[in-house]
Parts: sequence; structure tokens; C-alpha cells
Amino acid sequence: MLDLLQTDRLFTILQGEGVSYGNDLAQDMLGQPADASWGAIVRAIHDPAKLLPEYRERFAASLDPAQSEAIETWLSSDLGRRSVDLELTAREAMLAPEVEDKAIEAAARASDAHDPALAAVRRVIAAGDTIDTGVASAMNANLAFYRAMSEAGAFPQKLSDEVMIADVAAEEEAFRQDITSWTEGWLLFAYRPLSARDMKDLAVFAASPAGRALSRAQTVAFDAIYAETSAELGQALARRVRASDL
Repeated sequence: MLDLLQTDRLFTILQGEGVSYGNDLAQDMLGQPADASWGAIVRAIHDPAKLLPEYRERFAASLDPAQSEAIETWLSSDLGRRSVDLELTAREAMLAPEVEDKAIEAAARASDAHDPALAAVRRVIAAGDTIDTGVASAMNANLAFYRAMSEAGAFPQKLSDEVMIADVAAEEEAFRQDITSWTEGWLLFAYRPLSARDMKDLAVFAASPAGRALSRAQTVAFDAIYAETSAELGQALARRVRASDL
């Protein structure tokens, strides 16, 4: 099943996204562009060879076996294969900042124009509960990041869990806006070649027991991975912060 989802390819993309995010963190929190050694640290944190075994294990443990056959039937279908490939191809392209910006801008224009294509994308997103799960995952990962930063001495004094949880909670709406605009931009870009019937079938699968079982297994597995990489990133950045203060 994970082969049908092209999981190895996905994790290579995620490493690229992680490096981009790590570079932004270096600029924001250290006040200077990332150097080669920081880039190497971030790439190692997001190394697919390190992360994939845990992801595969957690995915398998979280997947409802009663839905496995239906999921594999969908992923083996023509539309299932095409949708996975289109999603990953678009995500690969969006590793380039200018492509990402254009995709997000295109979705914003489509929203203003009440584009039926975006409406179809939104139905797929809603059927899979994609935004809410994405926001929850991002908040959990951000909390893991700040906990690691605090534990590693990045701040003048150790922050309490209550303070960190409140800070992360205060960012929920910002997370929601960013995740919504990025997801709509990505999937509008990805699904342009699909027909209206294809989009309807995608939404039907996403809302089905099989679609929800697949989404849940992916979410549980990704949550663990994102929390792990975020904590490692927080620890690594804290070391840089402490060194810059010397």
C-alpha cells in the first residue's frame, strides 16, 4: 500500500520542505542566512532513511485492516494512481519558492472569481477533513519544537508547559490560514488535469470509510514524525542560539 502511495518519493519531498523551513528558521531566529553546516544538520534530521521505518511501522499499526482491501483497490485504480502522482508532482514543483507563491496566488484569484475548479478542490479537502487535521498536526509539532528549545536552554529561562501551550494555541488561526491557502494552492495546481467527474470521485473516496481509514493512518504516522523532527530541529537550533550568545 505504501508503495502505491509512493511513500519513498514523498519523504524525499518532505526532506526538501524541511530544509526550506530550517533555512527560514535560521534567518528568523539567528538573524542570518543558513550556512552549509546548518543545512547539513537539517537534511540529516529529515533524512528519509531515518524517518521511513518509523513511519511505516506507525502507519501499519494505525490502519484499520478491515479497510485495507478497499484502500488498495482505490490506489490501484487509474484515478487513484493519477491522483497520487499529480499530488507529488505538484509538491515537487512547489519546492521552488516562486512556484509555491504562484500556486497560492492562483488559488486566491480562483477564490475571488468563484472558480468551480477550486470549489471542487474544496469539496475534496472538506471530505478528508484535511485542514483540521493539518492544523492539529502543525500545532503539536510547534509545541514539540518549543519544548525542545526550552529544554536545551535557548531562552533566558525555562518556559512552563502552560506558557508554551498558550503561545501555540494563540497561533491557531494563523496556522489555519497558512495551511488552508497552501493546501488549496497545492491541490488546485495538482488536480487541474482532472475532470469534474474525477473530482467528484476523489471526494467520494475521501469521505468513505476506506478514505477516512487511510487518512487517519497517515495522520497518526505523520504526527509522530513531525513531532520527532520538530523536537530535533528545536534542539539543534537551541545549540546555535547558545553559541551565538557566547
